Amino acid sequence: MTRTVVSVSGPPGAGKSTLVQALAGAMGGVVVEYDDYEVITSWPPDKVIAWLDAGAPLENAIAPGLHEALMAKTGLVFLETPFGRACPQTGGLITTSIWLECPNDVALARKIASLAALNVENKGFAAFMSGWLHAYEAFTRRALAVQRERVKPKADLCIGAEAGANDVLSRVILSLKKA
Repeated sequence: MTRTVVSVSGPPGAGKSTLVQALAGAMGGVVVEYDDYEVITSWPPDKVIAWLDAGAPLENAIAPGLHEALMAKTGLVFLETPFGRACPQTGGLITTSIWLECPNDVALARKIASLAALNVENKGFAAFMSGWLHAYEAFTRRALAVQRERVKPKADLCIGAEAGANDVLSRVILSLKKA
C-alpha cells in the first residue's frame, strides 16, 4: 500500500498538534507526532546552545524510531514536526509540507497557556515556568530563527496560524483537496 505524508511544521504554540488532530478527524488518516520520538528537549541548555553554535545540524536533532513509525503507516498520514522536509531523517517521506506561520509572541503566549492548563495543580509550576522562559531567552528564540530559515522555504503551503483553529483547518483542507 502507499502512504501520503502531510507534514505540519511551525514554532511551538503555532497549532501543529491541534491541526494534525483536526485534519485526521476531518479527512481520515492517522497522526504521527515528532514529540513522541524526539530527544532534543531533554538536552541540557548548554548542549542546545552548543548545537546552535555549531550551525544547528538537523541530523543531530534525532528522533529515534520516527522514520520507522512513518514507514509502518499506510494511507493518509499527518506528521506533526518542527522540521518538515528539512529533517534529514524523514524529509524524503513527506508528500506535502505545510508551514504554520505564527509570530513568536503569539506562539509563546499559546505555549505558556497550554503549559499552565496542564499544570493547574502543580505547586512547582512557577519555578518550571521561570526556567522555561529563561530557556526561551537563552536559546529558544535562536532555534526558532533557524527553524524559520530552514523549514519554511521547503513548505508547499504556508498558512497564517494567528486565525482560529477552525479557519486554519478549513484553509488547509481546501488547499489539500486542490493539490
